[in-house]
Amino acid sequence: MRSKTILFIMLSLGINNDFFAQSGLTQVSGFGSNPGNLNMYTHIPSGISSAAPLVIAMHGCTQNAGMYAIQSGWNKLADRHKFYVVYPEQLSTNNSSLCFNWFDTLDVNKNQGEALSVKQMVDYMTSNYAIDPSKIMVTGLSAGGAMTVVMLAAYPQIFNKGAVMAGLPYKAATSSFASFSAMNGSVIKTPQQWGDLVRLQNPGYTNPYPHLAIFHGTLDFTVNSNNALELIKQWTNLNNADQTADSTINSFQGNAAIVKTVYNDNLNNPVVYYYKITGMGHAIAVDTGSCPRKGGATGTYAIKENNFHSTYWAADFFDILTSPYLITGAISLFENATNNVYSVPFLAGSTYTWNVPPGATIISGQGTNSITVNFGTSSGNISVTETTSNNCVNDVAELFVTLTAITSIKSITTEEAILYFSKDDNSITTKGINLIELKSIKIYTISGQEIIQNYSIQGNKIIFSFTLKTGFYIISLSNSENTYNVKIAVI
Repeated sequence: MRSKTILFIMLSLGINNDFFAQSGLTQVSGFGSNPGNLNMYTHIPSGISSAAPLVIAMHGCTQNAGMYAIQSGWNKLADRHKFYVVYPEQLSTNNSSLCFNWFDTLDVNKNQGEALSVKQMVDYMTSNYAIDPSKIMVTGLSAGGAMTVVMLAAYPQIFNKGAVMAGLPYKAATSSFASFSAMNGSVIKTPQQWGDLVRLQNPGYTNPYPHLAIFHGTLDFTVNSNNALELIKQWTNLNNADQTADSTINSFQGNAAIVKTVYNDNLNNPVVYYYKITGMGHAIAVDTGSCPRKGGATGTYAIKENNFHSTYWAADFFDILTSPYLITGAISLFENATNNVYSVPFLAGSTYTWNVPPGATIISGQGTNSITVNFGTSSGNISVTETTSNNCVNDVAELFVTLTAITSIKSITTEEAILYFSKDDNSITTKGINLIELKSIKIYTISGQEIIQNYSIQGNKIIFSFTLKTGFYIISLSNSENTYNVKIAVI
């Protein structure tokens, strides 16, 4: 085996097997031909009953898989939200400082060396567990962060998203000598040049490239934070976006040290996130504790940042965090629907922070477990975050609400059809519409909320199995050619 020089100047942490006793990891052998000569460790949560996400998490130099599992806190999130984690591990026979060889063309090109070994770990998981193929993610710190970008570049058809902690762009260096200039932030390229280095790995690939989240400290003297800016160039170019931030959040989540910028593609979808962490050195940011958004453990390369746990926000970016409970309320309404109630279970002492789509207004209930909303014309998420009495901030619960324009109503004239509602048998009598040809029959309140109903058809009658209260309703009748939305009055 070839041995590599030390490429990240770090203090030795005295790696030992105690980390594995604490980490909850299981070693897997025989996962493939393993041309990169890596170890594979897994964390398999109990209670996974359907296809679940997979996260590949790669350690930094002088670390091992168990150490990174404990410091990053990925296992805690996996247990809570039910996804699998794989920890590739470097061997000293490959690199004397235990760095993944992100700079060596024998290890970073598609289907070669360490890149292929990690890909074979993914293949092992998809062959032996029910993995959601749309949610295979990769993340890592330092050399593991650089190797994260290698996997996204070599296998964009496999990975959906990546999160880089203090890493570098793909092929920022292609030799051990050149790696020092790259780490110092001295390698500058145009977005097109950076993007082309990735595109050469998969000539003819036309599908979307993975999205990327970048986490980097401004006082990183091991991997200069200029690399974060070069990563932005590379992955915005690959994702049809420019290099101008579309949104900036200062004091993210109330933390003055965190600035989050988001870059959207040409369809206005967010594709690259950058979390700039002021004052932090070469490390991952953790926020130790037992609350849902806290986790990890401090160490030489894991620094406590108040109210900011980078692993949690990487998982949030990956969209693999499950809602703590369901929001009840209508999911399909007409535009400008009023007095719509949304609720979550009540917990004594908790406060609830709600957010609504653009143009919507919370007219009552903010701070409580139940709100009343007047909508505008934009569909979007109703979301709520619970803060418990012991000041724990829970995971976000979301419900997407689709709004439909009432202007799409097609009036039915007396020449076309007649709809007559009878309270005697809760029926609508029709004329001019063949009920047998109807594909759907729906009924909405005048505010646009769909009423769940059962009905039967008898001749030219639609008979409902429930009683309509006095008021106005919209009946929606659809056949293969038209949808007729008709306003009726129940008096």
